[in-house]
Amino acid sequence: EGQRVRPPEAVPGALTTPVRLDGDVAVVTGAGHGLGRAYALALAERGAAVVCNDVVADAAVATAAAITERGGRAVAQTDSVATAAGGAAIVATAVAAFGSLEIVVNNAGQLRNAPFEDLTLDDVEAIIATHLAGAFHVTQPAFRRMQAAGYGRIVFTSSAAGMFGSPWQSAYAAAKAGIVGLGHCVALEGAAHGIRANTIMPMALTGISQGERPPLSPEDLVELTALMGPLAPVLTPDHVAPLVVFLASRRCTLTGEVLSAGCGRFARAFVGLSDGWLAPGTAPTTPEAILEHLGSVLDDSAFSIPGSMHDEMRDLARRRGTSTP
Repeated sequence: EGQRVRPPEAVPGALTTPVRLDGDVAVVTGAGHGLGRAYALALAERGAAVVCNDVVADAAVATAAAITERGGRAVAQTDSVATAAGGAAIVATAVAAFGSLEIVVNNAGQLRNAPFEDLTLDDVEAIIATHLAGAFHVTQPAFRRMQAAGYGRIVFTSSAAGMFGSPWQSAYAAAKAGIVGLGHCVALEGAAHGIRANTIMPMALTGISQGERPPLSPEDLVELTALMGPLAPVLTPDHVAPLVVFLASRRCTLTGEVLSAGCGRFARAFVGLSDGWLAPGTAPTTPEAILEHLGSVLDDSAFSIPGSMHDEMRDLARRRGTSTP
């Protein structure tokens, strides 16, 4: 079993007590299209005022207009998350328009898929700037405000590609894996200040790759198309948005989690450690000994889920019969 405490399977009254966001202010990056638009609309429907950020100005305006037409509160914002100045401006817009900032949903992204050997430095830097650096640029000024206020909810966006890998997506996967680490650290540092930070791995057909270079090799594209075909009716952003609303709410006490969402299935993803093989004594072991015990090293029938790097060190010290603070 993992080391983190799991909440109960059912929360009494959860289905009869609405999850509301009244009085809270949210920033959604990449809110002009696909998942981001669905998140912005869902957050507003539950009472949040929303800053709809997107570098495509018409799209940002359209999402904000859709919210206000339904009686909600929203403003469009068009700065890029890829710079520190842009991130600061996005946060400043929320405060100027609505007076506070309680929720950040880091959703902005792009794709530049290619075989690993064909990726250019421009491809890699652009992907990292939007996904990983973008999440940092927006979250840091928001975190400072939340820290001072003693409350905040932050949602990061990773991907199954980042957790498990995907061909032709090495730059994208590297950025998305980095977001998992960023989310864990923000969760640890924010815990004492009432800030909860979680990471989602959404699955939805959004058209993000339309007009781009081929998203996968021909063989992988055929396989993926066949896999997604039966799921297409439920591979929609609306099937992901309820998780974002929950994670953005005051009802959410989870933090530091990675949650997969798509097709009506919600599941915990995690990085765990097998019990492994503990070399005897204190002298360095040998490559031959590792090879001999490789089965034990790779056996994942028993595992732990450390809540932090320190937790791994504590567990290792315990197994070696020493102690740590």
